Amino acid sequence: MNKSAIALFQQRHKAIRKEKSYYNKFIFNGHFSVFLLILLGAFILGYGQWLKHIPTHIDYALFASLVLAITSIFPIRTFLKDADRIFLLPFEKHMKEYMNLSLRYSYFNRIIMQIVLLIVLFPLFYKLNHGLSLGYILFIVLVLIHPFLGLLLRWKWYQSHLSSWSLNIILFVLNGLAYYLVLGPQMYWGIIFTIILLLAIFLLPKMKHSYLFPWERMVLIEERHHTNYYKFVNMFTDVKHLKETAVRRQYLDFLLPTPKGQRFSSKNMYLYLFTRSFVRGRDAFTIILRLVVIALILMIWLSFPIVTVIIGSLFMYIILLQMSQFYTQQAYGLWPQVWPVSDAEVIKGYEKFLYRLMIIIGVIFSITFIIIYPQYFIFAIVFFIVGWLTIRSTIKKLQYQESLLKD
Repeated sequence: MNKSAIALFQQRHKAIRKEKSYYNKFIFNGHFSVFLLILLGAFILGYGQWLKHIPTHIDYALFASLVLAITSIFPIRTFLKDADRIFLLPFEKHMKEYMNLSLRYSYFNRIIMQIVLLIVLFPLFYKLNHGLSLGYILFIVLVLIHPFLGLLLRWKWYQSHLSSWSLNIILFVLNGLAYYLVLGPQMYWGIIFTIILLLAIFLLPKMKHSYLFPWERMVLIEERHHTNYYKFVNMFTDVKHLKETAVRRQYLDFLLPTPKGQRFSSKNMYLYLFTRSFVRGRDAFTIILRLVVIALILMIWLSFPIVTVIIGSLFMYIILLQMSQFYTQQAYGLWPQVWPVSDAEVIKGYEKFLYRLMIIIGVIFSITFIIIYPQYFIFAIVFFIVGWLTIRSTIKKLQYQESLLKD
């Protein structure tokens, strides 16, 4: 039966890998790949310049420990489905090998992020310590070990029917203290917290004599991870089986005044719908907000005006490009059937929405740029030029696609 458990996991893993391979073609397209490449180059350039003049009043060990303490909290991926809680119930006593494979996959699926962070932090601590120190070597070892220990403890925790938030707090504290101590003068004291993790993994099962597989919990966790992935992919291409959700953000109600009089017409209908979908949507608003925040951090951090303009322009381009999914969500949804209008009106409403979004983002980027480089204020117009060109290209592409659909 162990062979059946292994075969089941491999089958599920293959299906997930095939699905991700399909969606990655839309995510890592030519435009986005170029954007990531330029962003990586700008980060390396800015990081290199910053390392030449490192501020000395910051506790970098504390900062690195807190960041890696968060990233060391890995989720468990099981690939379980809703029907498994019924059809795999007789198979429960053979799920041990399945979960061992799940834990290994969960670890190797996320460990690359830890390795990248360690590589990024290495030049900083190499310069601070005037060479490769024993503390940083031990830090590397713990950063690679603690996530797997956390996964083992998480699985025991779920079997004990304990809350996830309490475990996340415990793991954050233990990871943070262990990392901070090994980077400081008491490096060997940090190992104590690794020993505490090992003792928790060993002693927690002793507190209960029997366990039942937490089917409900594991299925819900896997569904949540899968849904989050679909939400991310939906910003690049349509995900048919993704359930749309809405959130009431009262502080943005001023952006959604009820159309009255002449504004209550087909000409303004889709501008209102696109704006409402963005303001009330759970996914697009938060993703765009994160992109804007990341852009502002990079613009402030990088010390070259031209590089800052390039970063702001790239983020303006990628944000407007990702909003193309809004058109398909509204133009091919329910409203055109309830209140039919011409394709030209839909595209016009979408164009107005993009221009308003471009102006808001352009103003934010411009104010940030002018505050940092007031002598180069004229270059802020580049953000609006890039936004205008992007919208113009997007609208032409939509008009061409609609003309093909008519033929």
